[in-house]
Amino acid sequence: MPPKKRFPNWLKIVLAGFAVLFVLGAIFGEAPEPKLTNAGAPASSTPPPTSTTTSPTPTPVAVTYTVGSVPDGATVVVNGSDGTSKTVHVLGVLAPVASTGCYAAESLGWATSTLSGKAVTLGVETAQGVALTLADGQDYATLAIQQGYLKYAASAALPALAATESAAKAAVSGLWGPPCNGTIDAPAAAPKPAPVATPTPAPTTAPKPAPATKAAPPPPPVETTEAAPSAYYANCSAAKAAGAAPLYRGEPGYRSALDRDGDGVACER
Repeated sequence: MPPKKRFPNWLKIVLAGFAVLFVLGAIFGEAPEPKLTNAGAPASSTPPPTSTTTSPTPTPVAVTYTVGSVPDGATVVVNGSDGTSKTVHVLGVLAPVASTGCYAAESLGWATSTLSGKAVTLGVETAQGVALTLADGQDYATLAIQQGYLKYAASAALPALAATESAAKAAVSGLWGPPCNGTIDAPAAAPKPAPVATPTPAPTTAPKPAPATKAAPPPPPVETTEAAPSAYYANCSAAKAAGAAPLYRGEPGYRSALDRDGDGVACER
């Protein structure tokens, strides 16, 4: 009699599994049919985990700024490395009114030379403005107040800037000195005219009187020597009658009484 064929153990296990599933399906409903693997065992319904590769998030590039122009000491136009341009108000400072305010020209000139074309760092933007830091790390607002080119804006509520302004006032530097004396929203007061000094007149010395010049004595009268007349005429008629006229001085019969004009000729007519 030939020996009985025996079922393999794995087949028994599979058949037992089917029997269990059949019973469960009869109780709870239709059970999903398990998939057989190559080895004959039911395949797991859970899919194998898949590996995913996450690309790193790129780091944003920081934007750097350069000052393009300076409308006034407290306002600057900056150009960003990303091609943007914007106007910002410097936090904590007030500038003199452009063109008309006292110390406006000095404040603008200093701010332009300090900032124009220079690299700066912008702080967080607030309602009062933006903190501006120079390339050497110095705060621009502090430097401007310290040197007397800008005033402290109390609305910023920055005690450090308030203390800097107090020191500038005590030093009477910049706009805290004359003629502004801290006033930046009006033109400088006209200087009082300097009193005109009245020159003291130089003492005058009365000129010495010129020495009196003695008048030259009149020339002595010319004494005419009349020759003793050898003839005598009572008048010119007599001289004419005698045929002696005219009579010349020194001739017989001449005398001064007959010479009316004293020219030395008597009875010439």
